[in-house]
Amino acid sequence: MPRIQPVEPENAPEASQPLMKQGEQAFGQMLNFLKQMAVSPASFQGWWDFNGALQGGSLDQMTHESIYIATSNYNGCVY
Repeated sequence: MPRIQPVEPENAPEASQPLMKQGEQAFGQMLNFLKQMAVSPASFQGWWDFNGALQGGSLDQMTHESIYIATSNYNGCVY
């Protein structure tokens, strides 16, 4: 059971809805972690900003994905 209950796009705060659409377009589907982030529009926007900043970093895509998957696995996230 997730600690933060996900919200569907139609039930999300108004400020989160455009971010959810952006996420769905970026990932090709509405992922559960996007639904969880949508609970807090400020946190959701902060995550998007942080994620965007990481895209300009020096890690190659394979390393970035490996760290992402390892962290998700460590935190018990289910795909």
